[in-house]
Amino acid sequence: MLFEKTDNTFIQLFRYFFVAAGAFVMDYGFYFLLSYIFGVQYLIAAIAGFIAGTSTNYLISKYMVFQGEPQSRSVEVFLVFLISGIGLLWLELGLYLLTDIYGMHYLLSKLVMTAVVFLWNFFARKFFMYSKFHNILKER
Repeated sequence: MLFEKTDNTFIQLFRYFFVAAGAFVMDYGFYFLLSYIFGVQYLIAAIAGFIAGTSTNYLISKYMVFQGEPQSRSVEVFLVFLISGIGLLWLELGLYLLTDIYGMHYLLSKLVMTAVVFLWNFFARKFFMYSKFHNILKER
């Protein structure tokens, strides 16, 4: 169930949860380490975490979620980072609003916004990259 090719959205979402958990460890680990341990400003630390998490997410999801050979690897990587970059904008805006405007602790704000961005990243990739409407993979 974890590695067989499938287009079933529910199975892919289930798998993506595990992929995202690994990416989250990288993302939040960098975020925590840089902001809490090294005192880097939290919005800057979020960008470093984003890069680490997105790279991890891409590498693992290629084998567990969105399987298949792309027509162009560079286009695939570009689209993953574009979609994730939009997620980063949501993350940064949400962190600012929740932390600076509403007074939520920045580590808690990161958890809340991670859930929002998780859903954005999965469904945007599913629809814009790997659906029957927009498919960047070679024909099977």
